[in-house]
Amino acid sequence: MKKAMKQSKLIAILNGISILALILMIVLLVSNSNVNQKLNNDSEARFDLTYNANRFMNGSAYLTNEVRAYAATGDQAHYDNYFNEINNLKNRDLGVAAMQEIGITEEEQAMIDEMSALSNELVPLEENAMANVQEGKLDEALDYVYGKDYSTAITQINAIKEQFLSTLDIRTKEEIQKLSRRSTIMRILIIISMLLVGCIQLIVMYVTRRRILKPIIAVRDQMSEISTGNLSADFSLESDTSEIGMLVDSIHETKNELKKIYIRY
Repeated sequence: MKKAMKQSKLIAILNGISILALILMIVLLVSNSNVNQKLNNDSEARFDLTYNANRFMNGSAYLTNEVRAYAATGDQAHYDNYFNEINNLKNRDLGVAAMQEIGITEEEQAMIDEMSALSNELVPLEENAMANVQEGKLDEALDYVYGKDYSTAITQINAIKEQFLSTLDIRTKEEIQKLSRRSTIMRILIIISMLLVGCIQLIVMYVTRRRILKPIIAVRDQMSEISTGNLSADFSLESDTSEIGMLVDSIHETKNELKKIYIRY
């Protein structure tokens, strides 16, 4: 008897592959959802980092502008604005704290520390400038906040600011692009999984029709012929080791035995 895979085993294999593909698709959907959530979080974090970086830098620049304006004009409003930023608004400190909470690299922290150190070096010059203004010495005050030492430190701070913003932008952009690529790959895999499930189901339908329904119909028709005593009806199905193949073999054997009985009588 010709060997053949049993229909039940074939269907079980195909269904097993289909189930695995479905499980894979579910896993990919969950993973893709997590990646998209992280992508959204990282996008928000990038915006918040940039906002607080500018908050830190604008706070520093604001102090410089106010102390220079005070030295140039002697207007008490600039003096008050300067100390309001120092004592109340604290944009520099709050900006740094927010960035640290969101997450920055050691390199980025080092640049913040360097800018803070340079800013601290300006404090004595600013204090001397304000003291001279209060004494009515505007020219001396201007020398402190527009002099070489002050201007050199401001130039260094601005250079580090540009480097810091560029480093921050590149890092966060690369992280978002990496997550976007992962999300795209997962979507492609999800589509492939869906196509695989669809193809397997089509194969199951084809196998069910060709190897189960069609043979069963042939067996039904053949049994109907046998029941009417017609043992000469064409029955082209071949026997094999599958379930239906063994049933076909039994029908062939039954027909042969019945023919022997008819011949005998």
